[in-house]
Amino acid sequence: MFNKKAKSKKSILGYIGFVVIVFIIYIAFSNTNLVNKDLHSKIFVINKGQSLDEISDNLEKKGVIKNDKLFQLTAFFKNVKNKFLPGEYELKSGMSLDELIKTLTSPQKAKEVKVTFLEGTTNIDIAKKLEKKNLLTQKEFFNGLEKLQNDKDFLNQYKFLDQQTFKNDKKEILQGFLFPDTYRFYKKASFKHIIEKMLDNFSNKIYLPLQTQIRSNKHSFYEVLTLASIVEKEMDKDRDKRLAADVFWSRLKINWALQSDATINYILNTKKLQPTFKDTRVSSPYNTYTNPGLPPGPINNPSFSSVRASLDPIENDYCCFLVTPDGENLFSKTIEEHNRKKAKYWGD
Repeated sequence: MFNKKAKSKKSILGYIGFVVIVFIIYIAFSNTNLVNKDLHSKIFVINKGQSLDEISDNLEKKGVIKNDKLFQLTAFFKNVKNKFLPGEYELKSGMSLDELIKTLTSPQKAKEVKVTFLEGTTNIDIAKKLEKKNLLTQKEFFNGLEKLQNDKDFLNQYKFLDQQTFKNDKKEILQGFLFPDTYRFYKKASFKHIIEKMLDNFSNKIYLPLQTQIRSNKHSFYEVLTLASIVEKEMDKDRDKRLAADVFWSRLKINWALQSDATINYILNTKKLQPTFKDTRVSSPYNTYTNPGLPPGPINNPSFSSVRASLDPIENDYCCFLVTPDGENLFSKTIEEHNRKKAKYWGD
């Protein structure tokens, strides 16, 4: 009996010893292999209340680590599984596993700056707001957009980006994809980190939730986003947005100019409810009165509701619409009906 117990105990100790040796070998291996060697500097966010499983899963999705389960195992053996702290962390290229864990378990010292970008905000609006908050100058912002055109490693992270966005003027690069929302940036955050956070937000709040509609739509996502930016400025209510989107898609189908006042206001940097005839003759590829089809790209960064409206419009028989001086949207089924309403409310 004694010998059996001794042998059993010895067997258990031997097993434990084997596990420890295997783990030591694993740790030595993972310190150099678990973190991706081609990791590029980026911002990683841990939200309050996130579990180790969620944190490790996000690390793998972001390309920081190669295996989320091995990372969890490492955190367990290093006794840090409950020590990961919420915050925004700068992960630098060439980090070791120990450096990564130390970074994600260290209290954040940098102060956050709260910035709110309204729905329908343009890139110029964003640049001005960032400068006002002393995060980036307007020049740094637009020069940064221009440099991104050649940063393939960064851009390849985002499947929704269309190369067409980089054919526009540098002030319009990525316009449409910088999701309007309230953000918290650290004062020392770089241009790339700020843009990455906005693109991640776009992915999480527009691209992923609308995947089914995007895949089934006959128009390219860039076309949808461009139309959504016009709808954003034309309409306020969700139903009106969906009606207007159908009117615009119908016009495009028969090559009828969109004649969107929103595009004229974008070109002239105005907010007129009814632009003048002279306004509608302004020379610009964004002028949808003189140019058939969609403009070269989004005229702002639209809201979720505008993108959804452009993906799922309400089919209707309207051909035109206008806004009254009181801000009411009136739809018409014929051009004659539209002209009568226009004369009634605008005098021509």
